[in-house]
Parts: sequence; structure tokens; C-alpha cells
Amino acid sequence: MSVLSTVVKTMRPPFLLLVVSCLTLSFGFVNFLNIDGSWFLFSLILVCGLCAHIAVNMLNEYVDCTSKLDFATNRTPFSGGSGALVSEPSVAGLVKYIGIAFVLLTIVSGIMVLRQTPEAWLSLFAMGVLGVVIVVSYTPVLNRYPWLCLVAPGLGFGMLMSYGSYVAVSGSHNITMLLLALIPTLLTNNLLLLNQFPDAASDAEHGRNHVLIEYGYAFSARLYLAQWLLTILVVVSTVMVFSLPWYSLVCLLPMLPGWRIYQQAKQFEQPDKSFLAAMGQNVMMTLATPLLLGVVLCVAG
Repeated sequence: MSVLSTVVKTMRPPFLLLVVSCLTLSFGFVNFLNIDGSWFLFSLILVCGLCAHIAVNMLNEYVDCTSKLDFATNRTPFSGGSGALVSEPSVAGLVKYIGIAFVLLTIVSGIMVLRQTPEAWLSLFAMGVLGVVIVVSYTPVLNRYPWLCLVAPGLGFGMLMSYGSYVAVSGSHNITMLLLALIPTLLTNNLLLLNQFPDAASDAEHGRNHVLIEYGYAFSARLYLAQWLLTILVVVSTVMVFSLPWYSLVCLLPMLPGWRIYQQAKQFEQPDKSFLAAMGQNVMMTLATPLLLGVVLCVAG
């Protein structure tokens, strides 16, 4: 494997679709409200989100390589790291510095967003600082605290990225968008939670302490179910209370596999074929639900 392909793999390109999904939701709601926004600002926000996601992916790959965690995991298409640095550990240092460079690019693009939205600079500054803290501390620090590890991904993608992008474009806050941002928040929490099932034992041996390690598989499966049900409740109540188009409920269609995924999590013993299928369905649910809702709102506007 060449150095370039190794570096690109540590960026986890397929996972970057989550940024597009989260931003489609907020931009769709902006269009629904007929708020004017420049394509330059949209582009800046997209660049900032992608840089942040690439940064946290690369730094995670570096830390998990140097701690030897990635050498001990049962790698699946959705968990256990990319495996790029397991094959080419000599590239780890380069990945670290490129990851840091993407952190700096996140900060620079974030400052450019701030300059475009001076009326909301304080809120955006606070969200930006929190976002950078999550990016640099997720793997080495937050993974040692179960509840922080659980909520950090959803907070980053849902509240900071999805809701924050709305604030950046509109220059104001909106309770409806805040509730809509709970959708990617809860789904992303569940995405990372389910992806931790195959590697819980290895994670514990290498110093991590997330919800699965602290409370076990059964509790984590129930937690997955609770967040799935809460997501459905948020969608239905937001559509009803805030008079969104009734056909916005079509975004619940990708949520249908959630019960079956919960059953797989509840019965988990090893990452067999059925569980891997559930992990894949969970990824699609996480990506498709905000994306579909954003498209519907955009069309309705």
C-alpha cells in the first residue's frame, strides 16, 4: 500500500457522508424558511465540517495505532479502524501531522464562517471552541468517560454541525431547528454505540471505558432502543407542533430497521453475519433519515 493510499484510508472517506447528511438537514430547513444564504457561506461550512471529521478520524487512527488497539480489534466494515496503519505503521507520524493540519484548517475555515455571520459570532465562537475540543480530545480523553464518550459524537454532528450551520446561515437561533438537530444527535450517538459492540473487550484492555464496558451489552442495547424511540418521538412531535409538512414524516421510513437492530444488539455475542447486517442498516438509517428530511424540507420551501 502506498503512503498516499494509506493516508487517504485513515481519513475514512465513506464516513464523511455523515457531514453531508447533517448539513442537508440544516440547509433544507433554511430553504424551507426562505432564508437567503450565500453559496460561499454554504461551501465554507461544508469545508469546515469535512475538515473537522477528517481530523478526528486521522487522530483516532494515529492514537489507536500507537496504543496497539487497532492490532487487537475484530475489524469490520464499520468498526475497528481502517486497518491502514496496521499495514503501514511507519506512516503513523505523517498521519498525526496531517490530522493536526486538518484541525488547523477547521479553525481557519471556522473563523471565516464567523466573519460571514457577525450577528451570531458569540454563539458560533462558543460552538466552534467546543467542536475543536471534541475533535482533539475524543480518542485520548473522552473515550475514558462513558457518558461523555456516548454524547460527544452526537453533540458534534447534531448540535454543533447541523444546528450550528443553521445559526451561521440565518444569524439567529430557532427552537424548531434545535429540535430537528436532535435527530442526527441521537442517531449519531447510536451509530458510535453500536459500532463499539465488536471491540468492547479490546477497548477495555487498552484503557477505554465507554458505556459498553461500564454497563454491559444488555444496558447498551436498551440505551440504543431508547435513543431510537426518542428520535421517532422528536420527528413526530416537531412535525405536529411546529406545522412542518405532514409528508416530512417520510423520513421515518429509514428508521424502520431500528427494532430489528435492537434485537441483534440485545442478543449480541460476536460480530456474526446478522450483526454485521444490523450495523450496515444502522449506518444507512443514520445517513438517510436527516438527509431525507432535509430534502423534503427543501422541496417544501
